Amino acid sequence: MGGKMRLLPIRKISRQSKRLALFLTFCAGYVDAYTFIVRGNTLVAGQTGNVVFLSVGLIQQNVSDASAKVMTLLAFMMGVFLLTVYKEKLRIVKKPILSLLPLAILSIIIGFVPQTVDNIYLVPPLAFCMGLVTTAFGEVSGIAYNNAFMTGNIKRTMLAFGDYFRTKHTPFLREGFIFVSLLSSFVLGVVFSAYLTIFYHEKTILGVPIMMSIFYLSMLFSKWRKKSKRKRFILGVITCKKTGDMLYLKS
Repeated sequence: MGGKMRLLPIRKISRQSKRLALFLTFCAGYVDAYTFIVRGNTLVAGQTGNVVFLSVGLIQQNVSDASAKVMTLLAFMMGVFLLTVYKEKLRIVKKPILSLLPLAILSIIIGFVPQTVDNIYLVPPLAFCMGLVTTAFGEVSGIAYNNAFMTGNIKRTMLAFGDYFRTKHTPFLREGFIFVSLLSSFVLGVVFSAYLTIFYHEKTILGVPIMMSIFYLSMLFSKWRKKSKRKRFILGVITCKKTGDMLYLKS
């Protein structure tokens, strides 16, 4: 027989991991829109855009703008590189949520820095933090994705839907919808951030640590509920067993 068709394995998609992926893509869109609108038309997550802006800046001899783009690109690369090298020592492998701390802390600081300060001191550090987050979180329930670059996610969306129409294998359809939700989350982050900048200007970035705190507390609450349910179930089983033993002894 000819070569067998390779089908996507059926994966159980964790609600928690999906929520985390949606939250991270939302944050990436939120921060990108903030830096583009408020901090000198620079993207901290979408580095393809920075390369385009850098090329245009060089042609137009806009040296200050070009230097900010170069520093942002290098800072992002350094974030990816350093976390890849030291993630085991920093325990990021077991607890990738720790990679969000630098971004949260820096967002609080930048939120109180006026727009008169040169963006070269603010945007590259944000890009470094975004590089950390992008490297720490690379998949949702075994499905590789990117919370910063939407071009790859758009490609994965169309590949998944194309494979579904070709094979009629349901997991491909499920994967396609996951990527659609990720893309939608990124767009919502951009729109929400752009709207808030109208009213809060440079303080819009403070929404990042606020949202992170709310999301982390919701994760802790969800874990607590699961543990409580498990304890109640175990206690129920033990109680039923004791009741059964007592009835058996009486008989």
